[in-house]
Amino acid sequence: MDHEFDRKPDDSQDKHEQAKTSFEDLQKLMEQFKITADEPKATEPEQSEGEQPMDEPVLSVDELIERAAVASGEQPLEEAETEQEDAPAEPVHGPEKAEATEKAEPAPERQPEPAADTKPKAETPAKAHSRKKTAPKKKTIRKKEMKPAATQEELEQQEREAILEGSAKRRHPDQPAATVNLDKTKKSEPKKKHRKNSKAAMARRRKKRLMRLGTVVVLLLVAIVLIVSAVKALSSRSSKEDAAAGSAVLTEEQKLEQRKKEGPASQQESKQYLAIKDDDSLPSYAKKYPGLYAKAVDKPNKLSEEKVCYLTFDDGPSTSNTPGILDVLKKENVKATFFVVTSGIDEKTAPILQRIVDEGHTLCIHANEHAYDDLYASTEAYLEDFANAYDKIYELTGYRVQGFRFPGGSNGQVNSSGCYDNIVTEMTRRGFEYYDWNAYAHDAEGGNYSPEEMADMAVHEVDISSRNDVIMLMHDTYGKDKTVSALEQIISQLKEEGIKMLPITNSTRPVHFEVSDATPQEYDENAEEESDSAEEDSNSSDSDGEETE
Repeated sequence: MDHEFDRKPDDSQDKHEQAKTSFEDLQKLMEQFKITADEPKATEPEQSEGEQPMDEPVLSVDELIERAAVASGEQPLEEAETEQEDAPAEPVHGPEKAEATEKAEPAPERQPEPAADTKPKAETPAKAHSRKKTAPKKKTIRKKEMKPAATQEELEQQEREAILEGSAKRRHPDQPAATVNLDKTKKSEPKKKHRKNSKAAMARRRKKRLMRLGTVVVLLLVAIVLIVSAVKALSSRSSKEDAAAGSAVLTEEQKLEQRKKEGPASQQESKQYLAIKDDDSLPSYAKKYPGLYAKAVDKPNKLSEEKVCYLTFDDGPSTSNTPGILDVLKKENVKATFFVVTSGIDEKTAPILQRIVDEGHTLCIHANEHAYDDLYASTEAYLEDFANAYDKIYELTGYRVQGFRFPGGSNGQVNSSGCYDNIVTEMTRRGFEYYDWNAYAHDAEGGNYSPEEMADMAVHEVDISSRNDVIMLMHDTYGKDKTVSALEQIISQLKEEGIKMLPITNSTRPVHFEVSDATPQEYDENAEEESDSAEEDSNSSDSDGEETE
């Protein structure tokens, strides 16, 4: 069936005739309704006895048409049009959109056939209702036919409004309204929002990565700074230690130069000298050598509770034997005492003298010149020889001597010289102590003993000594090679017997010979015991009740 809009323009005359005929039919229909309303209600059914008559209002033509439409199940034409206009257009995409567009266009209706010229017959009320129903519909349809078709933009706007209405029903009241863009050439808002969110998330992740990277870089820099600081501290510390060591060496050299510039140590005034310089009761030699003083012992020396051996070496140092003896002592971790003769010290032996001091051994004076006649000629002669040895040792090492040993012993030539008492008195006043011996390694008698025999004799004398403080005499001068060989065996045997070996200090109890006897006291056990008992008796008679030795 052809659509009305497909007709050609030359049919306008037919349309005019058709409209005229429809209008005439409508007028006839209205007259028929009017005649029907004016007729008496003869055809109304009789009312039942129980029912009361109801006054029905006279209805207009429009109301009759609406009632006829309701009775037939159709909506009034105006309401249908209103609902059709107000109904939100559902969003349709793709092929369904095209079908919806076609449905939205007014469907073509069958062209009504022209009315017959003959006068219509009287119509029943049902037919009148149908006529009333169809006539306005045709009129409405004609209006729709005359209305131009909706454009694509209007359809898209309808879809847009429908989407917005649906989203408005679903969204939360606090949620902002959405916008809809149906332009297919542009990207939709959700995608843009998603991409914006994605970019923001990527930016946040990038920022976090940069922050983590920055933190790692900062930690690495801090670690590097700490490591560099530690390395610098260690290097500076080592450099300071090296500088200190170098300065120590330089300081020793400077001290040596300073000691040379200051002059002999025996001529430097000391506190002990200042205390006696105005005392006229002292001999003249007591005021000589104002620096020739030693530190006096505050308390009297006591006998050791256990047997102790003090290894001593006379007449050194020598380049042939003293270094070997020092090596054995260092190997065995034993300290000893060296009574040196300073006249033989030169550039070769001066380092040996310094080694004795550096390795913790005790340095004492034996003599400057080992010549009995010159040494014991007078008290002044002995003091002069002693001062020369004292000054040389201090100049080379900075060491101030505390003790000495008479060449030949205290019961030797010094005893027969007639100045023994004055020498001992003066040296004791100045704070110096002399040490004899009570054990001997027999390395200076001229006997041809082997190192084993020398070791056995030396250890035997230590064992038989009645004193716990045993001072053993040995020599380290030239020609005493057997002493070096015997020393290691002596130390080994003493260690096996549990006897300690110590260096002499100002707290060591000295051994003195009896000057009236030709034989040293330590070799006479009876005399040693009598001497010790006499000392104990004198100490026990002390009125202060101090502890006896």
